[in-house]
Amino acid sequence: MYLTQRSLGLLALGIAIFAYFQLFSGLYFVSAIGLAVSAGVFVKFVQDLGKRIEVRDLIAFLALMQWIVGPVLAYNVLPYDSLYYMAVPEEQYMNYVVPACIALLTGMYFPFTNERVIDAEDISKITIFLSDKKYLGYLLAGIGIAAGFAGSFLPKSLSFLFFLLSGLQFVGVYLILFTDSKLKWPAFLLVMGMSISSSVLMGMFGELVLWMMFSLLIVSFVLKIPMPGKVALLTVGMLLILLIQSTKQEYRMATWYAESDKSNSEIYKEVVMSRLENPASLTETSVLQNMGARLNQGWIIARILNHMPDNYPFVKGETVETALYAGLLPRVLAPKKAVAGGRANFERFTGTELPESTSMDISLVGEGYANYGVIGGIIFLLFIGIFYNLIIIQTISIAKTYPTVVLWLPVLFFQVVKAETDFATVFNHFTKAAMVAFMVFWGMTKVLKIKM
Repeated sequence: MYLTQRSLGLLALGIAIFAYFQLFSGLYFVSAIGLAVSAGVFVKFVQDLGKRIEVRDLIAFLALMQWIVGPVLAYNVLPYDSLYYMAVPEEQYMNYVVPACIALLTGMYFPFTNERVIDAEDISKITIFLSDKKYLGYLLAGIGIAAGFAGSFLPKSLSFLFFLLSGLQFVGVYLILFTDSKLKWPAFLLVMGMSISSSVLMGMFGELVLWMMFSLLIVSFVLKIPMPGKVALLTVGMLLILLIQSTKQEYRMATWYAESDKSNSEIYKEVVMSRLENPASLTETSVLQNMGARLNQGWIIARILNHMPDNYPFVKGETVETALYAGLLPRVLAPKKAVAGGRANFERFTGTELPESTSMDISLVGEGYANYGVIGGIIFLLFIGIFYNLIIIQTISIAKTYPTVVLWLPVLFFQVVKAETDFATVFNHFTKAAMVAFMVFWGMTKVLKIKM
């Protein structure tokens, strides 16, 4: 990578954090390396906010939080959890996961070309392009909103297509934010409000949190938020996530498993208000333990390390081959192809049965080990990082002809930023989202004669 002043500063920060843990704590040295790398990624993420739309920072930050920071807390700080315990010693876990994470970062950030980031120059092209097409964002947002409504009434076989099309509401509103439209902020709040409302009605908040994170990248760039503002915004964001996490279980119990004359929104408002009236409840031991468990994706990886290969042999690329096949062929042509989602792989590779209504995924780190072992798993993560890197490079290259394509990256990477997803989910989402993007660009350009 380029040895810029910033990269040298991040390296110095990492060394200082590693030295601190080595001198003043008994933390395992590989865990200390992992925390040092995580701190560097977090600082880079904060620095890039408002200056670049850097999807890789978001992927790296969430992955390291769930694969390294969460497990370090589980091993050294949090009390033993009978459900989400770490099934192997810290040394065995970190000796695999930390090098795997470094390999992923190396692949993602390796400077194959100078066109690796979306900065002010790329956004200025979008602004100029939209100067006489202020309606384009509203058109795409409208299509996305309509697709979201229609998807709930259509057969399950079409649900994923309309889920991808519903992402157009965010692509559209992001385009609106880069115009001088007087309605751009009301439009943004409307789309976010609809997303919040949908999450409350269904009791599912994962998608909302992801769109909030992607929106943070865009809004920070539009507003050019200074460092104090970025710190304040991130603090508010983390408190919101803590609030959502602390209310989720109580809300689901009240709406999924109990009878009530009140609407879901009324119930959720009551639950939220009870937390806000007693802010100390957000820092109760049970809430923090729950947050720690949710942050720690490593307990699943640890169970895979414990289960394989002693009780189940490495599958030597089987899930990767299946994912490639499933991602490249539509279900119409291959009705028996694998379904993305990790329930079957979770039970097979961890040796742990899940309740019928529960689905969990094994993550790319867990899948790399399950297929290829320690060394092969590290190499697998390196190639995953290169794959992400090349997708971004290619997107920026296409943007020379179609400037607005860079704002499709949140749609393309929507499943990628979730650290728990397996390769089948990631690759299937990439291929189908790319096909939908092509269809929209082709339809707009060839049919509606609207250049994007």
